[in-house]
Amino acid sequence: MDNKYQKAVLNIINTQKQIIGPLALDMAKRVPNISVEANGNVEIAGDPLTVLHQLVKEYEVLFGELSVKVSKDSLKGMDFKSTEYLRF
Repeated sequence: MDNKYQKAVLNIINTQKQIIGPLALDMAKRVPNISVEANGNVEIAGDPLTVLHQLVKEYEVLFGELSVKVSKDSLKGMDFKSTEYLRF
């Protein structure tokens, strides 16, 4: 997996899993255009930035603004411009 958006999605899912457990993976699977394989690989179809935002919004619906902060924090150190991910 060399796509930065795939890595970002996986980072967010794994960070959320540390907090909410396996529910994080179930929630990610509900997001359109994200496919999480049994081996942990993530595939994204469509616009990756939109998919990334949809994933964060999925967590936000249940867990509020704290889940958004956790998601943003999981992207620190990655090659993202702030305008790419601060929209959520």
